Amino acid sequence: MVRAKKSLGQHFLFDPVVVSQIIDALGPRPGETILEIGPGEGVLTLPLVNSGANIIAVELDRRLAPKLEKHFEAHDNFRVIEADILSIDPREVGLDKFSMIGNLPYNITTPIMDWLLANHNVIDRAVLMMQKEVALRVSSPPGKRSRSTISVLTSLFYDGEAVVDVPPEAFRPPPKVDSAVVRFVRHDRNYDIGDLARFEKFVRFCFAGKRKNLLNNLNSAYPLPREDLDRIIGDICGNPKIRAEQLELETFIDLSRVIFECL
Repeated sequence: MVRAKKSLGQHFLFDPVVVSQIIDALGPRPGETILEIGPGEGVLTLPLVNSGANIIAVELDRRLAPKLEKHFEAHDNFRVIEADILSIDPREVGLDKFSMIGNLPYNITTPIMDWLLANHNVIDRAVLMMQKEVALRVSSPPGKRSRSTISVLTSLFYDGEAVVDVPPEAFRPPPKVDSAVVRFVRHDRNYDIGDLARFEKFVRFCFAGKRKNLLNNLNSAYPLPREDLDRIIGDICGNPKIRAEQLELETFIDLSRVIFECL
C-alpha cells in the first residue's frame, strides 16, 4: 500500500462497487486500446486488463509506475508509461484511435478536458472521475445553472453525462468533496464553427460574468454598438436579456457567426 502524495492530488479508489460501475460505464472491448490516466495502485487496471483490451497506463508517480509494470508483467496487453499525461502526444506513442479512463486529480481536471478536446479526433469515448461540482459543469445541458464554457465546447465533439456519484469514503485518503464519473461518447455531428480558438474565446466571453446577461457580457467583449448587439441577440435568441447557460450549442454557433461578420 502506497502513501498518497498530496502534491499529486492522489486519492486512491478502493471501493469494489464503484470500480465495477466505472468499468461498466466504459464497457471495455477485447482488442481495443484504452489509455488509463493515473492508474495508481491498479484497482481499475486489473479489470481493464482482464477484459482483453490493450491497456496503456500513464502514471506520473515514479513509485507506482515500476510496481504496476511488475504486477502486470505477465500480461502482453499491458504497458505503463511513466509520464505526465499532459505532455503526451497520442500519435507519438502509437495511438491513432483509443478510449480513455481515469480517476483525475482535481487540480488537473481542466487541463485534462482541454487535452481530451484537443485530441477528439482519436478518442472514441472517455470515462473520467472528477469533483462532482466540476462534473456537473462539464456535462450540463442548456437551461441548467451549471452550464459553462466547457460543457458547450465538449458538446462540439461528445455527448457527455454524469453516470456515477462517488462518496469520499470510496477513497484512501477520503477527499473533502464528493466526486462523480462522467462518460463522454464521441458523436458524428459536424458543426461549422470556423476557427475553433476564436469560437472558444467567444463562448468564454458569453459566460464571463455569470450574473450578467448575454448582452452585457458581449457588450464588454466586442467593439460593436450596444444597440446592434441588442438587435442581433434578440433576432437569434428571441430575447436580448437571455443568459448564456440557456443557449443551445447551435445558437452559440449562429450568434458567433453573425457577430464575427459584423467586426
